Amino acid sequence: DGIQLIYQKLISILEGEGVETIPAEGEFNPNIHEAISQIDHSSVESGHVVEVMRQGYKIGERIIRPALVIVAR
Repeated sequence: DGIQLIYQKLISILEGEGVETIPAEGEFNPNIHEAISQIDHSSVESGHVVEVMRQGYKIGERIIRPALVIVAR
């Protein structure tokens, strides 16, 4: 329980400072995503994100850390 409380406090502090998660679903955008791999995927359209390996963050329009994603070929 203690770790969960610390985690929630950290998240609330970051949100208070304006830190937001980068939406990683949908079409690949090289400005906010960093592709680490491409795979063939039958149910996802080419050029769209298949899986998020590491969540990305931004403050306003400034990217702190791009999201690491796998993209459909």
